[in-house]
Order: sequence, then structure tokens, then C-alpha cells
Amino acid sequence: MKLLDSFRSALQSIVVNKLRSSLTMLGVIIGVAAVIAMVAVGNGASAQVQNTVLSLGSNLVTVTPGAQTDAGLRGAGAQAQSLTLDDMKAIQDQLGPTIKAVEAEQTAGRWQVVAGTTNWNTNVVGVTEDYPTVRDWNLQSGEFFAESDLRLNAQVAILGSVTAENLFGDADPVGRTIQLRQAFGGGNARARIVNFRVVGLLEAKGSTFGFSRDDQILVPTTTAQRVLTGRTSVVNSIIVKASSSDEMANTTEDVRTVLLGRHKISDPGSADFTVTNQNDTLAALGSITATFTILLAAIGGISLLVGGIGIMNIMLVSVNERTREIGIRKAVGARRRDILTQFLIEAIGLTGLGGILGILLGWGITEVVKRIPQATGLLVIITPGTVIVAVGVSVGIGIIFGLYPAMRAARLHPIQALRYE
Repeated sequence: MKLLDSFRSALQSIVVNKLRSSLTMLGVIIGVAAVIAMVAVGNGASAQVQNTVLSLGSNLVTVTPGAQTDAGLRGAGAQAQSLTLDDMKAIQDQLGPTIKAVEAEQTAGRWQVVAGTTNWNTNVVGVTEDYPTVRDWNLQSGEFFAESDLRLNAQVAILGSVTAENLFGDADPVGRTIQLRQAFGGGNARARIVNFRVVGLLEAKGSTFGFSRDDQILVPTTTAQRVLTGRTSVVNSIIVKASSSDEMANTTEDVRTVLLGRHKISDPGSADFTVTNQNDTLAALGSITATFTILLAAIGGISLLVGGIGIMNIMLVSVNERTREIGIRKAVGARRRDILTQFLIEAIGLTGLGGILGILLGWGITEVVKRIPQATGLLVIITPGTVIVAVGVSVGIGIIFGLYPAMRAARLHPIQALRYE
């Protein structure tokens, strides 16, 4: 029997029993759809986490103060206030040709901000002049701080888009004056008022891990130190932008070497600072999201397994129903291989068609998920690899679960098959 004849016979058997074939394929359809939809959600979550991290800036190496270390014992209390603007300048001077930019940040806490008759409460952060380059964050209007603003402790500010909208509505805030107010003095509280001139407006960035980056005010780091906080000698973090992703490991080691030398620390294990790079963060988060995606795929895979068992069950029923037909085919010259091929093609046809319909159902599910109001912002990504694997697995299940019924049919003795009622 030619392969084409086997294919035609298998297709005829599927078409004759439409309802049974449809119900048999249903398990495979649901399984493939579940795998595609769940893996799409996992892929979307992974991409969303990566985009969120990269929205902070690309190729970043971050230095933060570490815990106090004394005689090999690391304290469990507050971090050592060990980083200064001079540390940032040393990194800039020594690594300048090998890095793109470096900046230092100093948080100044939450302040009540007043503009005319409007007020708003937001975070104030001190930054240096290379902040836009390091953070990949452009201005919508105005200009950023210059080096002279830091040298003169200038009282100038850059507003986030949400802060600007709440203070000035749709009007351009550049050139306007705002007041930063903070109460102190306990029960008989008095307000400390500091005037700032708005010189720029940041482009909208959105939220990062649930926190709005657009609701903040940036001021020069020296102004945050000397005018707002009084902490004139320290910064909260130093962020270095490496020249490329491939150079991040080298940049990390170079930054660590520079700071160990400046802080006169010979043992890296006793360092009073911590250096991390973005590649390590992305790798750790990627491992978590990959595990999550595999778990979702495994749940969908269970549905495929159930569908495979259904295929085996219906193929065994088909063999019993067609025992006499098998005997006749063998009596007129059909070989075992011909019978085996016919039933395998029938099983693969059921799972293959089920896989194709499952792709359409899975795609439909992801489109519905995107339109659910509660899922707004949820990223769902269907990749060609996911589709190929899902269909490949479904066809593989057809072969695996269809093999035993096909072998059973092929082994039937023609005389016994012809005597079967």
C-alpha cells in the first residue's frame, strides 16, 4: 500500500466519525492552547521585567554604601555613609576613557511643593549633570543642570511629568518658581521654605516596580546636600554607565579597584561599599521568570498529556471496530508496515489538526486577555518557537500514544481478524 493510500484511508476514517474525531481532538486543542497562552504570559512577564530594569538606564554599574566592617565583623545596622562626590570624580577621572558617564545621587526626602495656589507632596532627589546620559532620560522642555550649578549650589529644579501636571496642569513649568516646604520642630512645628526655579521638564517614563518615576523633583546634588539635608559629605549612590553590555564586568572590577584604593582598603571582603551591575540583576530576574514560564508550560503540558491518553483510547476503540477490515486488508496483501502506517497517520492527523486549531484558540485567548481592563499593561508575547514546540509536542504525542494501537492492529493475524465479529 502506498503512503498516499494510507493517508487517504486515515483521512477517510477521521471524516466518517466526525463527532468522535472532534471530541478526541478537543483534548489536544485545549492542551496546545493552554501551552501557548501560558507561555505567552510567561514570556510577557519576562520581557516586562527586563524592560522595567532597562528603563532605569542601560549598562549600569551601581555603587551603594555597605555595612560597617570592623576586625572582620560586618555590622547588621545601618549602612556606612562611605560614598562621596569625590569618589564619583575619582571614577570619572580614572575610568573616563572606558566609560560613557557617571553620576551621583543624594535623596532629600519628601517635601511639600507649592506653586501659586497649588501644592503637591513628592520626593526630592539630588543628582549630578550626567544624570540624563546615565539614565537614558531626555527632557521634554528646558535644559538640565550644568557643572556650574553644582559648584554654586544653585537652587534650580527639574520636574517629573506627574509632578509638573499636578502643580501647573498643561502649562510649561520651565521658568516658573516653586517652594519646597518641610515642617520641623515637633508640636510647635515651623515650616522651612526654600525657593527653586524650574529649569527643565522630564519626559514621561512611567512606573518602575510599582513606583512612579514621573513623580519626583531633581535638584543638583550639592544643593540637596548643603541646602536641603545638611549632609554635605556623602551621597546615597554612584551610578556608572559602561561603554557596552560586554564591558560591564570589567567596569565593575575597575570601579571596585578605584574605590578600594581611595578608601585605603586592602581586603575586598572588608569593603564599605557594594558594587553591582545590571547584567547580574537581569540574570537573576531572568532565572526567576524562566522558572515561572516553565511552570506555566508544565501546567499546559498536563492538558496535552490528557489529550494524548484520549488519542490512545479512541485509537484502541478504532482498532477493535475495524478488526475485520484489517483482516481483509491483510488477506489481499497488506503488510504489517502498511497497517502500522495507516493507524499512525490517523493518530498524527488527529493531533496535528488539533494542534493547528489549538494555535488559533491560544492566540484568541491572548487577545482576550489583552482586552481585559484588569490586565491593562500586561504584556503577552507569542513567539514562533512556542508555536513550533507546542505543535511538535502535539504531533509527538500522536506518534507516542498512537504507536501502541497501531502496532496492535499490525500484529493481528489475518485469519483471526476475518473470524472476528
